[in-house]
Amino acid sequence: MNSRGFTLVEWLIAMVIGVFLLGGVLAVFVASRSTTNESFDQSELLENGRIAMRLITQDLRWAGFWGDFTGGALTVGDELTLSSGATVANDCLDERNEGSLPSSLFPVRPLWVAHISTAGTMSGFACISSPTRVANTDVISIKRLIGNPVTGGLDANRFYMATNTQLAHLFRGNETAPSETTMPMRQIWEYQHHVYYLSPNGSGGFELRKRMLTADGGSWLISGALVDGIERMVLLFGVDTSNVPDGRIDKFSAIDAVTSQEWGEGRVIAVRVFLLVRSLQASSRYTNNNVYQLGNVSVAGNGDGFRRLLLESTVVLRNPMMMAGGGQ
Repeated sequence: MNSRGFTLVEWLIAMVIGVFLLGGVLAVFVASRSTTNESFDQSELLENGRIAMRLITQDLRWAGFWGDFTGGALTVGDELTLSSGATVANDCLDERNEGSLPSSLFPVRPLWVAHISTAGTMSGFACISSPTRVANTDVISIKRLIGNPVTGGLDANRFYMATNTQLAHLFRGNETAPSETTMPMRQIWEYQHHVYYLSPNGSGGFELRKRMLTADGGSWLISGALVDGIERMVLLFGVDTSNVPDGRIDKFSAIDAVTSQEWGEGRVIAVRVFLLVRSLQASSRYTNNNVYQLGNVSVAGNGDGFRRLLLESTVVLRNPMMMAGGGQ
């Protein structure tokens, strides 16, 4: 029986078919890899945005929480006293030159927001140097008592407030707390001042940073980024403008449009937080021409390769009557 191999033409046809099959496999691989990268970017955007939003909104909900103290706005006097050790060096001062702790000159601002201009300037917060600021974004200052009442030992590097319904006393953790005799039914809480802001990360991106109050170091910057990829942060305030306050939001305003009277009368009852999250790496296969509206601030993609995600959340202020002064 005669046998013969493949002819040259048959080999050429087989090679052409093989090339097409290999090309198809490669195309599927490239498309799958691109889809995987896109899904990873979207997941990263969502994860970073959710973490940042949760951290900020959870703190906002408790702004102005002073334990069981039911007195007026926190001003040093008969109802509120400070110990001899209740002083802060390297503090983060507002535009009134008021720092983290209560004073006799002005009521404590449980919530205060400063806007960084296009030129990178703002009133107060000199603790945030110009190179570490992001233009057209907000800085959030929150003062409150933390967690549950302290029942164990106190940290010498923290400040605490002893409260009952009538009195409050702020002291350092290495000082003696008021006794039940001098302050009946008192509870002890950690007193804290948090400052949230955005900063360049040195690699062309952005990050959310946080400062916290310590007794030894003053307004201390937590090491490293709190959350990466947060490009913009803007807040609007929900204000009740009814002649007779009814607890309903009639308008949302930027911080410079909220009056001192509205703050003092407890008409600021909610905060709307906008976060614009940007991917950590640009994609050569993506062009972003979108425009994102964060309250009264617009951010354009300008044709770059960064994916972005806009998140928005509204927080009801639980202690609006304690908001004695806003960011203006």
